[in-house]
Formats: sequence, structure tokens, C-alpha cells
Amino acid sequence: MMKKFALLVYPEFSLQEVMNLSRLFRWSYDICTEVISSGKDAVTSEEGISVLPQKTTDEFDPKDYACLILPGCSDLRAVLQDKKILDFLRSFAGNDTFPIGAICSGPLLLAWAGLLKEKKFTASIYMDFFDIFPFLEKENYVAAPSVVAGNIVTAGGSNFNGFAVEMAHLLGLECPDRIFSGYMDSWTPEDYDEHLPPEAVEEIKAEFAGVL
Repeated sequence: MMKKFALLVYPEFSLQEVMNLSRLFRWSYDICTEVISSGKDAVTSEEGISVLPQKTTDEFDPKDYACLILPGCSDLRAVLQDKKILDFLRSFAGNDTFPIGAICSGPLLLAWAGLLKEKKFTASIYMDFFDIFPFLEKENYVAAPSVVAGNIVTAGGSNFNGFAVEMAHLLGLECPDRIFSGYMDSWTPEDYDEHLPPEAVEEIKAEFAGVL
């Protein structure tokens, strides 16, 4: 087993969604987090914490890592304009063995790169996004806390504990289903069927008009 995994960061990424995963992997399996990004400049999370990437996406070699993790992002505008991130993610096209995990809005980035084509997935996104982002396949969206589709795990943002456990299982690691406290014990499909007000939909379409 590799002794590190890659955490891909971008402006306004969510640190809290992946910290339990980092803690689990470090203290239970001696697998440390290595932060990667499109450049070496500090990247500020949505919590306001600046993180310094250890490697760039150009330096990434999948043979050196156990898996790749994509956190959520509270403002997608910057990352969707980062061609290096897009090219990096597209480099995994056709790779059905390297483990990848994405949580909250992170799955949207996988879809953007074509990695979720014809794959079941979940995410923390508004249903209106399927009309805004043409690369999101509504027919493959699953209203559930987490979804495992081959080598890819996707999860809703509130299921950060379950996400960590699913990634451990994907890597073949022995991990109890309830190693943390705080799980998604009570949920319904309606919890994953949120919509924006019409005026917000138009505002988002206008904001991303020059990006997509």
C-alpha cells in the first residue's frame, strides 16, 4: 500500500470535508496526505485557511499515490477556469483502476473532465445544475449519501465520515463501517433534491456564461 494519497486543492475548497479522511488514513493506515494543485502558490480554503501545495499536477505520478481526493468547493468559478486542473483530471480518462474520491461539489469537477460519463454518482448540488452544466448526466445521478461506481467514490458534503469509510473500503483497507461518531442514519431522497429560486438560476447561468 502506498504511504500517501493526493488531495487536490483549488480556491475555496472545503477543508473540513476531507479532514476526517486524512486523520483516518494517517492514524489507522499510516497513509499521509500530500497536497497537490495546479501551481505552488498557497491556496485558500472556504474556511479561510491557506494551504501550501507540495506538488503540482504536472509533477503528479499515479504510481506514487494510493488515491486522489477532490474536496467540495464553495465557489466553482475559479477552478472551472483552471485549464491545468481540467487537463490533469482528463488524464484519468479510461483509467478504471486508480481510486478517486470526490465529495460535495467535487463530483461536478469529475463530470466536467468526463470521468463520470455513464457512471452513477451523487453530489451536493442543486437540481437546477443539470440544466446549467451540460456535462452533468441527470440520468446517472443517485439521491444518496454516497455512491461507489467502479474505481470512483462520490459523496454528499454532509456525509464526510461515510466518504472516508467508503474510500478505505475501496482501497481494500479493513475499516469498520462506523469508525467515527456522526453518520447519515436518517435521510430521504428528497434531501438530495434541492432547487434554487428562478432568479438565482439565471444569475448562475450569467456568471458561468463565459466559462462553459
